[in-house]
Amino acid sequence: MTGRGHETLEHTADMGLRGWGGSPAEAFEETALAMFDLMVDRHGAAAETDHRLSIGGRDLTGLLIEFLNELLSFADIEDTAFVSVRIERLEGGGEEWDLDAVIGGIPRGKCRKRLLSEVKAATWYGASVGRDSDGRWVAGCVVDM
Repeated sequence: MTGRGHETLEHTADMGLRGWGGSPAEAFEETALAMFDLMVDRHGAAAETDHRLSIGGRDLTGLLIEFLNELLSFADIEDTAFVSVRIERLEGGGEEWDLDAVIGGIPRGKCRKRLLSEVKAATWYGASVGRDSDGRWVAGCVVDM
């Protein structure tokens, strides 16, 4: 694996997610995109609306789980299928981390044919954020389908 990317990993009735990149922000973005890929066919889809999201966490792994679950909640509240994500700020250290992101979406009523599966929650099972042996940042967890 080189550069930046993401993948889903089969895990019994659930699915594993893993994203990687040159920074924690890129790894978080790619992990979110992997989750979106389970939920909606993003190929050729263009976001019609942008939503801002700001959250905090105690550590990077906790922030990842909070971020993914906040995306799921926000998608339900806004009745939106998210297709893009851009983290504008991810900073902190120790037990205090903050993240600001812009998430692009399509109202579900306009993309029903693109909808795939429902992701219920990001779990702590297998959750981690760190550098791999190549120096890339890798983030991942298992999601409940």
